[in-house]
Amino acid sequence: MMKKPQREVDKKYLEYIKTLPCIMSGEHRCAGDVVPHHTKTRGSGGSDYLAVPMCGAIHAEVHTIGKRSFERKYNIDFRDYIIKSLIGYVKSKWGVPFDPNSIPF
Repeated sequence: MMKKPQREVDKKYLEYIKTLPCIMSGEHRCAGDVVPHHTKTRGSGGSDYLAVPMCGAIHAEVHTIGKRSFERKYNIDFRDYIIKSLIGYVKSKWGVPFDPNSIPF
């Protein structure tokens, strides 16, 4: 019998995600505070490091229409935002200034 994958948990990383702008800011009207959206569900072993920043309205939409439909509708790839968020987090840990808009995706 296979064991369920161990989920990586990092509350400090999720707090960092909450400080970032919603992935849809600038293009669409965002509403509500930014929350971490886990791109792979926690129940299926999704890591906190796979979370992206979303405002309440966008977060509700992705849960309503689904991840793939959301990515197609807005022509985005969550992996780009995962990478951008992780780069910013690592740089913040090292005390290096980081502008999340400096990465062109």
